[in-house]
Amino acid sequence: MNKKDLERFFNRLEELLEINGCNGRDLTNAEIILEEMNIPKEKREEFLKDCRKSGGFCDCEIFLNSEEYLREKYDK
Repeated sequence: MNKKDLERFFNRLEELLEINGCNGRDLTNAEIILEEMNIPKEKREEFLKDCRKSGGFCDCEIFLNSEEYLREKYDK
C-alpha cells in the first residue's frame, strides 16, 4: 500500500464509519474497503495485522490507535 492508497483507505473508512458506525468487535469496514480497493489478499492480511499490532482491533480504533503507525509504515 502506498501513500495514495492509504489516504483513500482513511477517507473511505471515515465515510463507512459515518454510515455503518463501528461495532467495536472487528475490522469489518476496513476489510470491505481493502476489498473495494482490490488490494491483494496477502497485502490485506498484512495491513490488518498491522492495524491490530498497533491497537486497531475495531474500525474506530484504527483512527484512535493505529493511524500514526500506519502512516509511518505506509506513507511513502
